[in-house]
Amino acid sequence: MWALIPNWLKIAAVTIAGAAVLSIASFQIGKREGRSATQIEAAKEALDRINNLEKNNASFRNLTDRGRCLVFMRDSGLPDSACD
Repeated sequence: MWALIPNWLKIAAVTIAGAAVLSIASFQIGKREGRSATQIEAAKEALDRINNLEKNNASFRNLTDRGRCLVFMRDSGLPDSACD
C-alpha cells in the first residue's frame, strides 16, 4: 500500500500534520499565558482598590486575614478557594 503512494506526497502529508500539531500546541500555550497575564492584571487592580479601602474604610481594616483574602479574591474575579 505504502509503495503506491509517491514519496513527495508522504513527505507533504507528514509536514502538514507536523505543522498542525505545532500550531495547536503554540495556540494552547499562548492561550494559557494570556489567561495568566489577565489574572495577574486583575490581581494588581484589586490590590490597588484594597489599598484604598484600607486607607479609607475602618471596617475593612478590622477584617480578619481570611476576610481580606476573600474580598481580594472576589474583587479580582479569582476563586475563593485560594483563601482556605
